[in-house]
Amino acid sequence: MEPKDFPDLPPAWPGAQVYTGDARIFVRRSGAHDASTLMLLHGWGVHGGMWEGPMRAALEPKFELLVPDLRGHGYSSTPQNPRRWELRDYVDDLARALDHLKIERIHLAGYSMGGFVALGFAQAHPDRVERLGLVCTAARHPDKVRRNLAVAEAAFKVLPPQTMQWVAGRLLAGPGVPPELRKVMGWLLGYNTRGGISGAAGAMRRADLTAGLNDLQHETLLVTAEHDVAVPRYASHALLESIPRVTHHHFDDAGHALAASHGGDLARVMAEFFSRSAP
Repeated sequence: MEPKDFPDLPPAWPGAQVYTGDARIFVRRSGAHDASTLMLLHGWGVHGGMWEGPMRAALEPKFELLVPDLRGHGYSSTPQNPRRWELRDYVDDLARALDHLKIERIHLAGYSMGGFVALGFAQAHPDRVERLGLVCTAARHPDKVRRNLAVAEAAFKVLPPQTMQWVAGRLLAGPGVPPELRKVMGWLLGYNTRGGISGAAGAMRRADLTAGLNDLQHETLLVTAEHDVAVPRYASHALLESIPRVTHHHFDDAGHALAASHGGDLARVMAEFFSRSAP
């Protein structure tokens, strides 16, 4: 996919395309190559560039960063039959990308939809994850959110992808959202396809990872936000109550746009957690 022209673009983030069977996954790679590897997963409808700014600036000197675009998002391809995608397809893409890059073990953090993928990856490939970070996410969406995802899944089969900008505006509402976010929303959302958005909505709607939470042995960071309307706070209760080795950090003055509104603070929380020595 050729880069598009958007105003106020953040700096380019070096990366490469990785072929994973039916998908072509774009993976940004930068940072301290002699340090631990930290993979960051983005949310629904955006791409890995959401970690630009304070997050990248704070984490890049401390870790080797891997930041993929999930299938159907950003610079990655939209494979055929997106209505049949399941969460396992996203997990398999990551495993094959790591195989291609010859990276065996990583720290893994995911935001929103990326948190579902990160949790699914840790459950399917426990030996490949050192520590796990889950930001503004859940193991299963509440029934109300699932109904909304069903509407989105159907609507985006016919609606133009640009409609996602209206949806994102509602999901990201909350205190502290910087006005600069509006300048890059076209860039963050401008690579969407109908299949990518619809297929991801269906996969999230069907995802239920609650059964394996008690068996998760990774040190896990759970980050929640008081004013999150996309993933309500109560949706994370299963994560907090069931994961045996969980550290919880709650932002009282943030919403779902946590990485944009509190990027520096979130980066410090994540850097401290992923830099800890093993107990």
